[in-house]
Amino acid sequence: MNAPPAHRSLRERFAIGASLLPPVALLLLASRWGWVGIPARVCLLAMPGVIGLGMGFPEVFAPWYRGFSRVRSWLGGRLVFGLLLGIHGLVVIPMGFFMRVLGQRPIDGARSGSSWVRSKGYGSLRDPF
Repeated sequence: MNAPPAHRSLRERFAIGASLLPPVALLLLASRWGWVGIPARVCLLAMPGVIGLGMGFPEVFAPWYRGFSRVRSWLGGRLVFGLLLGIHGLVVIPMGFFMRVLGQRPIDGARSGSSWVRSKGYGSLRDPF
């Protein structure tokens, strides 16, 4: 006897249906650039149907959804790293270089002495320093 299929929530069904949209969106771009002969309107009109297909038959498209989720998370981590690296390389490093050239030193690490303040001992909570 076969076990009944697992019950999926509406949110999970919608996520499976929405994971089918990127291939249709790529087909839409290809049609707009003239690479395929399908009109762009057909791709736009097919998008709700594709979501409905994924929501109606989640067992069929669940393997696609799992693979799509893995690729999405892998790519997302790389994109965040690249974005932060780009911001640092294009903003922070040149700004530090120009500040050095202009003689500005917001963090003076070469000054003598220490920035530690000697404590007066244990006092009241109103005047901790």
